[in-house]
Amino acid sequence: MDIPKRPVLHRSSALVRSLVLLFLGLSGCATLGGASHGEPLVPNRYETRTGPFVIYTNSPIATDSPAVRCLGALERDVVRNLGIRAPEGTAAVEIYILRDRETFAHFLRFYYPELPPRRAFFLAQANLSVVYAFNNERLEEDLRHEATHALLHAAVGDLPLWLDEGLAEYLETPDTRLGFNVEHVSRLPDDLKGGWKPDLERLETLNTVREMSPRDYREAWAWVHFLLNGPPPAKAALLSYLADLRTSSKAIPLSARLANIEREPAAKMLAHFDRVRAQPSTPTTPAKPDSTVLFQNSNIDPTPRPAARKSFFSKFFSFFGAGEG
Repeated sequence: MDIPKRPVLHRSSALVRSLVLLFLGLSGCATLGGASHGEPLVPNRYETRTGPFVIYTNSPIATDSPAVRCLGALERDVVRNLGIRAPEGTAAVEIYILRDRETFAHFLRFYYPELPPRRAFFLAQANLSVVYAFNNERLEEDLRHEATHALLHAAVGDLPLWLDEGLAEYLETPDTRLGFNVEHVSRLPDDLKGGWKPDLERLETLNTVREMSPRDYREAWAWVHFLLNGPPPAKAALLSYLADLRTSSKAIPLSARLANIEREPAAKMLAHFDRVRAQPSTPTTPAKPDSTVLFQNSNIDPTPRPAARKSFFSKFFSFFGAGEG
């Protein structure tokens, strides 16, 4: 079953930034009852720093724990693959790791009751970047995905949606796997049998996560994998595109750049995956999907739900006439 991915919420105005900061300041007022009576809902008891990240938890976390190490490796992987990093003086990315799924669900009900369940998400606006996640067997994957959005936002600014998600999908796995995603690769043949054809120009027209289907996420990842591991001119086109995006929002689209250097780039991308799948060491068994819906599009919550009260953010945005974007 297709499982949609996670959202990136961008907010740009100074007013909205003040509201986000206010939200973070008030979040300590919400606590958990029962055995954890008095424990802040949004963790703030322990602070751990690694590279451009500051991690907040309610329980101590070892500096050599997998969660900390995966984030330290991520910054190196971004630099190694893309040659970019955030400018000096950029504020640290704040990462809040909640205790467990139940705590995270309580957090969502308290602050975001209008949203369906998910494992993690990223808030970005101005120079503030915040990631929320919880301890689970796929925590490192979740952290790398969301933190990739944060690093890209700090280093480049706003990326086209497909590229932002494609790079996050690629980098959520350790660099030793060259961005290989078992589940995506295993499903590409069925996509082709169902009539799907890669179309980068179409991906470039998508502007909101609600427009992207799980297949679009697979395609975005596939293009990024091809660009970073295929013909050297394709990677050069991607890197030059990222460099141009740092200075202009009207950079020549990547599809046009590829068309100038590669004949039938879509066919070459598919041929690239034929070679990848033919490698004896390439795993092809799909990963077991997580049962939690990872909010990404408008058709992800098949179970009817009662009308939810407005969240903390919704009430403020409604009052000040600002959209949640």
